[in-house]
Amino acid sequence: MNVLEVSGLNKYYGDSVALDNAGISVGAGVIHAIVGENGAGKSTMVKVLSGMVTPDSGEVKIDGTVLELGVPKVSRSAGVFTAFQELSLLPNLTVAENLLIAELPTRSGVVSRRAVQGQAAKILKEWGVDDLDPGLMVGQLPLSAKQRLELVRTLSHNPKILILDEPTAALPDTDWLFRHVRAARDRGACVLYISHKLAEIGQLCESGTIMRNGKIVGDFNPTNFSHDEIISSMIGRSISMAFPPRVTAIPADAPILLKAIDFEVGNRVRGVDLQVREGEIVGVAGLEGQGQRELFYGLGGASPVTGGIVEVAGTATKVSNPRKALKAGPGIALVPEERKREGIFADLTSVTNISVPALKKLSFAGIIRRGPERKLAMEAGRDAHMPEEYLGRDVGRLSGGNQQKSVLARTNLTGAKILLMFDPTRGIDPSAKLEVYSTLRTSAANGAAVLFYSTEIPELVGLCDRVIVMYHGRAVAEFEGERITEDAIMQAAVGNTSSATAAQGDKS
Repeated sequence: MNVLEVSGLNKYYGDSVALDNAGISVGAGVIHAIVGENGAGKSTMVKVLSGMVTPDSGEVKIDGTVLELGVPKVSRSAGVFTAFQELSLLPNLTVAENLLIAELPTRSGVVSRRAVQGQAAKILKEWGVDDLDPGLMVGQLPLSAKQRLELVRTLSHNPKILILDEPTAALPDTDWLFRHVRAARDRGACVLYISHKLAEIGQLCESGTIMRNGKIVGDFNPTNFSHDEIISSMIGRSISMAFPPRVTAIPADAPILLKAIDFEVGNRVRGVDLQVREGEIVGVAGLEGQGQRELFYGLGGASPVTGGIVEVAGTATKVSNPRKALKAGPGIALVPEERKREGIFADLTSVTNISVPALKKLSFAGIIRRGPERKLAMEAGRDAHMPEEYLGRDVGRLSGGNQQKSVLARTNLTGAKILLMFDPTRGIDPSAKLEVYSTLRTSAANGAAVLFYSTEIPELVGLCDRVIVMYHGRAVAEFEGERITEDAIMQAAVGNTSSATAAQGDKS
């Protein structure tokens, strides 16, 4: 008998179909993948199993017993634990408090902070993440540390059904997670692994289900696993993963729109020089925590700059906050790392999220003109490949890929010509990635200067005119043209610049 049996799940949001007679069956001791485009219904199914969403019809059985749906506590009592793609951590609580939030140790009804931190420290050590300080506020952690904390909180319950939704989207290395996932399987857990990274699925999973438009449209196993066929089933058509080519060369006299000289952000970014010309896409590479986030946020006015000069279109400028950055010369706009926390207004519609930069223009006597607002958002959304039917929905209910498209549409609407794109394809499906690539290429062709960070080196190789590699807060190498290769970037990223063009490695 299968430990998990899902049958006939249907879920509607107005006229939108999130799940359409969806069902899966998975046995104990199996790692089972669920794949599909953003918006295919994967997250809705995860939320149904977790008790966070009540379906309009359908049934879930665990070990043959029908599960009461729509009650998170009941799902947890049945052994269902989930690590969500959009992290469920509370930024204003400590690592320890987040880890033990469901069962905080108390004495006479009062939470003992010492007991919380002591118990959390033991759990973190047990799971191999004792580098996390139990007393640190979660809001102070980098995204990769938050991801690990979310995973430990889920794994530590020894779940019967372990659900992992894009668990490696912010992890620099998968070895730690894969080791624990396989250990959970060996203990008899049923593991549902949701990911857009098909290489990981081929390496980890024993079986898989393909979803499209809320339906189950196929399955696979190691004997018939094919990247191209899975992607075709996911999107209903064949797909080429080629990066959009540059149509015209960058003129030799193209103006420099963004220039940083001896740029510093605390002790995280030290003495970085860079420049980005009109029409150019400059990539930034680096292993986790090498200062790339602080570089982007400093240039975008979201982190305090502590040294150096920033020139915008040839004029020295102080970018002390995002508003000033946006108003500087042709304008600087930042697409941030965490779209849920930093990039969207989750409880507002996509139209409202996109139109924020134009509210002054759209208002008369303090009242927003809804017709022109929707028209403007529709045009900006179309340029970012966002489906029109999603414009009226709360952006927090959309898939990660469509949330990111709303962020890109809003960024385009600012009119800024200097675009700081920090890992814009994180956690989105292959089709949505192609649309993001197209948006970046189109922006550059229209005269934007794009600074682009990605955790996926093939993206840097396929899209960028130049790539800067960061190591210990410095830009240690720069590659251009045919010298942009995965091997060269990785060599520099681990500190081996002997074969690279040194950029600022010997600065002090």
